[in-house]
Amino acid sequence: MSSELGWYASIFGIMLFTGLGLPPVPEEAGILYAASLTAVHPEVRWPFAWLACGLGIVCADLVLFGVGWKWGPKLFEYRWVQRVLKKERRLMLESRFHEHGMKLLILARFLPPLRTGIFLIAGATRYSFFKFLIADLVFAVFGVGLFFFFGTWIIAWVHRYESTALLIAALAVLAYGLYMYYKLLRRRERANIPLPPVSILQGPEGSVPEGQSATNPDAAPAAKAEAKAALEG
Repeated sequence: MSSELGWYASIFGIMLFTGLGLPPVPEEAGILYAASLTAVHPEVRWPFAWLACGLGIVCADLVLFGVGWKWGPKLFEYRWVQRVLKKERRLMLESRFHEHGMKLLILARFLPPLRTGIFLIAGATRYSFFKFLIADLVFAVFGVGLFFFFGTWIIAWVHRYESTALLIAALAVLAYGLYMYYKLLRRRERANIPLPPVSILQGPEGSVPEGQSATNPDAAPAAKAEAKAALEG
């Protein structure tokens, strides 16, 4: 019994810390760890392993939500937060959050680069805790279940043939798949974030029609007047 509890505690701990970004590895790696234990160790029962995964993820997300709620917008002034969540990305997410909050919370689960930032923003903007919890539980049941049972099936199939080489190959393929999945999401995310303006006379990159000037000379007098008023004030 004590060994079983130890396995469940290890699953919960791994999911909790990976959910917080410590270490910065995808949560799916922790889910596959739980799936491997279920497939290899008969004493580890899948309902409790699945539950440990879900609880670890939900607890990690609640911690991030609470940190954002307590410190609010000031949180994003810290350097360590800015390393996790760039200013341009944060502004883009904040502009869409109140309109598509539930969608972003659910989709962020499948976008590793956005997870931590989304949950911090949800707390800092005082997003509905009830909606946040509902979105988190939806993933804990369905998203975790998808990765968990697929991983259990793969590991059980390999374990049935008791081939060490096959097991290593399967783990290598899964690790490579997770790496490519993370890399693809990271590339797609960066491609969707517009670059900040070079100056107050220039709009975001890609917003100027081809053949037209990237600056707006007509805006210069107004900009100079605003700057003068700010300096005199």
